Amino acid sequence: MRHAVLIPLTALALTACGDNEVSLTNASPEEVAKKVDAAGGTRFKPGKWEMTIQTVSVDIPGLDGEMKKQMTEMMLKKVQTSTSCITKKQAESPPAEVIARSQGRCKYENFQMDGGKIDGTLVCPAQGMGGAMKMRVAGTFDDESFAIDNDMEATSPNGPAMKIKAKSSGKRIGDCTAEEEKKADAAVKA
Repeated sequence: MRHAVLIPLTALALTACGDNEVSLTNASPEEVAKKVDAAGGTRFKPGKWEMTIQTVSVDIPGLDGEMKKQMTEMMLKKVQTSTSCITKKQAESPPAEVIARSQGRCKYENFQMDGGKIDGTLVCPAQGMGGAMKMRVAGTFDDESFAIDNDMEATSPNGPAMKIKAKSSGKRIGDCTAEEEKKADAAVKA
């Protein structure tokens, strides 16, 4: 669930490339996506995008000694880089199906977008065996790049909060081939 939330936030950052201000409190990810779209915030350039997610720091209370060291080192070494083709059609509307992955459980305490900056705090209550999660997202964007800092605090049902800081970045690296566009459109329809 935690990475499932991080990816939609990065996708939302990609959709938030307009110049018009959006300011919301106590709003669902779907409501934020609609307001961003209404403000003309979906003007990033179609093409091939390279996106990177990197964990910057980890604090896992309750783990001691060697296990804490190994877990921390493993998470800090992990850098996820992917390349995606964003078609013209996809660039024209926010990826609501991706943003909606919170399935109505999460809310933005606040969300601000204006002048190439984004700042928001997403809160997801405890569900089943999973604990509550709070993530602050802040960064900058334009039509060909974005850089977002993510500060997440997740509680376990019977323990203290785990804190993770990560950075997400992306940049347009060129045009998609016809085959990449076809695959990208097919993936959205699936």
